[in-house]
Amino acid sequence: MTGGSIPGVASPVMVPLTTVGSSFEARVVMARLGADGILTQSRGGGDATYPLPGPVQLLVLVDQADEARELLMADQVEALFDDITSETLDDL
Repeated sequence: MTGGSIPGVASPVMVPLTTVGSSFEARVVMARLGADGILTQSRGGGDATYPLPGPVQLLVLVDQADEARELLMADQVEALFDDITSETLDDL
C-alpha cells in the first residue's frame, strides 16, 4: 500500500508554489486556482476560527505547478494593466 485510505491509490505529490502574507490572501489564491481545476493545499497561518497572522505557503500538485504559475503570472500582468489604465483615465 502506498498511502491514502484506499488501497492502491498513491498520495498526491505537492510542491511549493508561492508564499502569501495571510490566510485570507491564501484563500483568495486557492479559490482562483481551484476555479481552473488546480488542487491546492496551504501550510502555516492557521485555519481555525481565529487564524494566526503570518505567512502561508501554498502547494499544488507537481503536474499542475507550471499551469498554476502561468495563471498567477497572467493575473499579475492583468492587474498591472488595470492599474495603468485607471491612472491614465484619472489624468484625463
